[in-house]
Amino acid sequence: MVGTLVSGSSFGRIVGAGGLVSLAVAVLALWARWLGSVPWRAPTLAAAAPAGLVVLLVVSAGWLLRSDLDGPTALLVPVAALVGTATFGGFARAVVLGVVVPPDARPGLVVLNFAGAGGAAGVVVGLFVARQSTTIRALRNARDEYRDLFDGVGDTVLVHDTRGRILAANEAALARLDDDPASLRGRPIGDVEGDAEAGTRYAAGDDRIVYETVHVTADGQTTPVEVSARFVRYHDAPAVLSVARDISDRRASERELARARDQLRALNRVLRHDIRNDMQIVLGIADLLDDHVDEAGQDYLDTITTTGEHVVELTRSSRDLARTVAGETELPLEPVSLPETLREELDRRRNAFADATLTVEGELPDVRVRANDLLASVFRNLLNNAVQHSDRDRPTVTVSADLLRGDHRVRVRVADDGPGIPADLDDVFGKGRKGIGSTGTGLGLYLVRSLVDHYGGEVWVEENEPRGTVVVVELPVVAE
Repeated sequence: MVGTLVSGSSFGRIVGAGGLVSLAVAVLALWARWLGSVPWRAPTLAAAAPAGLVVLLVVSAGWLLRSDLDGPTALLVPVAALVGTATFGGFARAVVLGVVVPPDARPGLVVLNFAGAGGAAGVVVGLFVARQSTTIRALRNARDEYRDLFDGVGDTVLVHDTRGRILAANEAALARLDDDPASLRGRPIGDVEGDAEAGTRYAAGDDRIVYETVHVTADGQTTPVEVSARFVRYHDAPAVLSVARDISDRRASERELARARDQLRALNRVLRHDIRNDMQIVLGIADLLDDHVDEAGQDYLDTITTTGEHVVELTRSSRDLARTVAGETELPLEPVSLPETLREELDRRRNAFADATLTVEGELPDVRVRANDLLASVFRNLLNNAVQHSDRDRPTVTVSADLLRGDHRVRVRVADDGPGIPADLDDVFGKGRKGIGSTGTGLGLYLVRSLVDHYGGEVWVEENEPRGTVVVVELPVVAE
């Protein structure tokens, strides 16, 4: 189909150009006959109009071949040229020769000059009409394409003026709001759009205003929508273009997510409460038994005590992990003192692990990092892992920190002298990942990675020398 149209357009341009050239040849033939000699060898002012017409016809023929006019439009040019030539030539023969021209004038040249002027005018008019016709057709096509796009958008699209009167609506808007275009256009935007919900309006980066509201249908039903609005020009006047997307499914998902989050919080709270209470009883009884067991039973009692303390620590990690999963760490971050957090956690770990040696190497930079109260959980889990996964009787853990001034970040290193990270462990920070023989849940380092990522930092593992593991935590520093 497209090939047929293209060939038809090309054929029309060829015919049009041929018509112009044929008319130029006819003018030259009449010129030579009535002048009585070869025209270009006898230049005279009387031959100006025919000469100009011939040149204009040839140039127009070349332009027509190179143009993008369709077939019928291209034929307008030779038709207009022929009509102009015949009209002016006939007028000269019927009127001018008998009224104005002196008796001794050569009538053929008079008619030819008038015909040349008329033909030139016809060519100009034909070219102008052809170009205007093409422009109008292109505008109509663009308008139709715009309308197809406008109506093809699945979202509700409305255009209203600065007073809030609806000027235009796409088919989706008519289907959802009012199936009568005449009734919808001219109505105030407030009739179909409710009040924007508090806290849901913000400016987008490309001069748009985005907000959530409801659309009210003709029968009074409401649909929650997210509207993206921006200023445009419509019929050469300022207007507002708004695109509204139905967010009913998103609202339903948000409600379901909130319900699940509340259930998770409640379940976590109940489980932690019951487990901690039961373990406090176990640890209390174990403490009472300390003076009543012999040397052979002391190892079993130590195992009960160590396991109970580990369960208590696990409840703390589960609390922090639940806060992370439930989205509570999305609260605004704030400056947190790094040295105070590290020293407090080191003191707590020294009390919890009397057989371990936890030291600070060098001075801790007196800086604040962008975090929240869960930063302590990051270092608590790292210190716990360093001690609990050690294969030594008296594990040694060294903490150091360096300020990276060029990047405005601080790097904390927690180094141990344990067995190191197994080579076949792809990602120690993955959820549920743990070393061979580990009695942990694998959630501690997953929590560390989740929190550090939320703080805008990085965490990775290096080998320690001569043995052991170094966990490196890099956090952004808050400018003073």
